[in-house]
Amino acid sequence: MGWFILLVLVVGAVAAYKFRVPLIAKLTGQPPQRIQRAIEKRKQDKRR
Repeated sequence: MGWFILLVLVVGAVAAYKFRVPLIAKLTGQPPQRIQRAIEKRKQDKRR
């Protein structure tokens, strides 16, 4: 039973990461495009 709970948590984490832009947009009430731009900007800042 412990393995099943662990599997559900891992699958949930992967799904949340994959759909992070729509989830963050819904939670914050901001447009998804703004969230996507912010994520892309942070990626570019890390590369510098």
